[in-house]
Order: sequence, then C-alpha cells, then structure tokens
Amino acid sequence: MKDNIRVALIQPKPYPSFDDPRNLGHALLLIEKCRGEDLDLVVFPEYFPYHGDKEIANAARQLKAYVVVGLVETEGGKTYNTATLFDRSGRLLGRQRKNNVGSLERNDLGISPGDGSFRVFTADFGKIGMPVCVDLWGQPEAAKELTDQGADLLVNISIFPILRGHSKAGALVRAFDNFMPVVGINTADYNALINGRRIHQHGGHSFVLQPPKMLDKHDFRKWIRSLDVIDDWIRAELDELEQIQMVEVNLSTARRFRREFWERFGFRRT
Repeated sequence: MKDNIRVALIQPKPYPSFDDPRNLGHALLLIEKCRGEDLDLVVFPEYFPYHGDKEIANAARQLKAYVVVGLVETEGGKTYNTATLFDRSGRLLGRQRKNNVGSLERNDLGISPGDGSFRVFTADFGKIGMPVCVDLWGQPEAAKELTDQGADLLVNISIFPILRGHSKAGALVRAFDNFMPVVGINTADYNALINGRRIHQHGGHSFVLQPPKMLDKHDFRKWIRSLDVIDDWIRAELDELEQIQMVEVNLSTARRFRREFWERFGFRRT
C-alpha cells in the first residue's frame, strides 16, 4: 500500500449524445495526454465514455495506471450505469452499478438500478470504493458500507442535470463521517442531447477532499482541538472547462487516525 497516490482528474467535454462513439476517441486522447505523469489512478465522469472496455483496458495497460470510467453494462436484458475499474495491466478489476437511478435515466436511457450492494476493489495502493453519483452524496449508506469494508479511497463519478452545487457539500459530509478521502469527478459544462431534447449538464467543479495530512498523534490532537469548519479538506477543485489536473491524494492519515477520530466524537462504528 502507498501513503500517497498521484491521481489524474479528467473533466471532459463530451459530445452531446451519451452514446456518441466519438466520446471514446476523446477519452483515449485525454488519457494519452497523461503519459509521463507517473500516475496511480485516472478518473473519468459518469457515462463517459459510455462504452469501450477493450480500448480503455489497452490504454490503462499502456499508461500503467488504474483507470475508472463511466461505462454502460448490459446483462440479462437489463442495462446498468457503472463505474468500471481497470488495473495497471488492463485487466477489468470490477464494476460498481448505480443503485439510486433517477427518472431521467430510467425513462429516457433505459437504465436499471443495481441490486443495492456496494463493494471495494483492491489496488496495489489500497482499496477503492466507487459509489456512482447520488449513491455517495445523496444518502449515507454507500460510504458507510464501503468504509466498513476497508476502503482507503472513495471515487465518485457523476453528471449533473441538477444538484451539482449540493454534491460537494454532501461529499464533504461523507468524507467527515467516515474520515475518508473522496475524489469526485464531473464532466465539463455542456448541453446533452437525450431523446431529441437538449438538457443542460451543470459541469465542472470536480474535486478532491481529504482530511489534512498529519504525521503523528501530536498533530492529530492539536488539529482536533482547533476543529471548526472543514473547508481545508478541499484539496483541489476545478473550474467548469474541460481540463486534466494531477493531484496528490494522501491515504495514510485516514488509515492511521480514523478510529481515533470516531472515538473522539463517539461514533459507534465497528
């Protein structure tokens, strides 16, 4: 496991239709721009690039990094919205299906909800949970379950016809409750085309949230005695344009001090 990992936040501007095949080519071009950055993890938003397992796997292998993408999965006559993870060798490590599926997705995209379960996936730097969109910031269960399964990092891929502004506030609450680093990734601002209707996607403001880096118990106790707001947990936040930003994410502080943090507040966690 690593104490710190290097993460690429890729905030793309998609073509209007979610399933436009050009989105895959655009994703591959953006991954190519990450070459030489010595990355551990690359993250894309929800529904991007929509399809392309084989191509993304090959790109992950060439980059030698873990890659999270928003892909649609079809199984048993049903279609699911997933966060899909490939490892450094290009192997499919796993998929997390979205469980709280809104009316737009159900009625216009034919997306079915997952079975309600959440699971962590083991990388060489630690364990990753990947709750999709509102599954993280809308309700507390996913973050709690994944933390209890030993997650070191939560990756939250999203897209926002509504509630972009609330998502960071909700994610901050989950980060606090679970003393957990969170990477949230959105598209750039654009107008999507869904069943012939143009629907504005409130883009940008992808973020990294994490507890402040602390080296020892003296640091922790000094920090917690002065704790008021947690604005300093916002490690990075992008603007509304297409961009790539490399961010160092610290995993060791949360691992080391999570239980002491819970104990201080009387959180009854196993």
